[in-house]
Amino acid sequence: MTTAFLIHGFSGSPAGWRRVEALLDVPSHAPAVGGHGAKAGVVSFGAEVGRLAAVIRDVARPPRFVVGYSLGGRLALGLLVRHPDLFCGGTLIGANPGIGCETEREVRRQADERWARLIEDRGLATFDREWSALPLFRSQRGLDGTALLEQRRIRLGHDPSGLAAAMRAFSLGAMPDYRPVLPGVLCPVDLIAGSLDTKFVALARNMAGKLPDASVHVVEGAGHNVPLEAPAELARLLNATLGNVDRDNRY
Repeated sequence: MTTAFLIHGFSGSPAGWRRVEALLDVPSHAPAVGGHGAKAGVVSFGAEVGRLAAVIRDVARPPRFVVGYSLGGRLALGLLVRHPDLFCGGTLIGANPGIGCETEREVRRQADERWARLIEDRGLATFDREWSALPLFRSQRGLDGTALLEQRRIRLGHDPSGLAAAMRAFSLGAMPDYRPVLPGVLCPVDLIAGSLDTKFVALARNMAGKLPDASVHVVEGAGHNVPLEAPAELARLLNATLGNVDRDNRY
């Protein structure tokens, strides 16, 4: 049976997948991303992809399927690009494949440096308040208070220095631009975005046009954080894909 590997987003944790994992029909494992409780130190985006690959290789035999949300989706894409032998497929949720323009990359690195300094200088409570207020997460305002409280507890439970290091090292401006190599990702890839997250719906459709075997799923009524906002629908989509993986030998 396929094992699903679930990679969380920035300031999240493996616990953030709990509601999705409870509904999956296959075994799953959610590793911690560097700087988020993982024992390994934060080095670079590429080093983190390599570290996660080693963890995944040790945890389960094939078939393996990788799922990533936001930062986790970018890392999952890195895994599919750099370690294609590890996986039979993947699902990328709210994922950005990279920035090609060096000027734009530098602008993003500077923006993420400001977030890192905020974490270091003003603490996690201030970071949580300002991060949650981003327009990207506006759709979460109507969510159940228990889910939001759990998300806040996860953020406040991190080590500030580790989280700041992760912000710098895993910045969208610091990761490779994977768009030119998308045609070489031969395994099936599902691209998921919330309907309210219009930027990432467009990114998903653009990526699907470059990947050889891709499908796009738009989750109605959800914003950027589909695992938090629509766990049951996400689990349904994953179960459908993973069921096909287990039935179809070509994967």
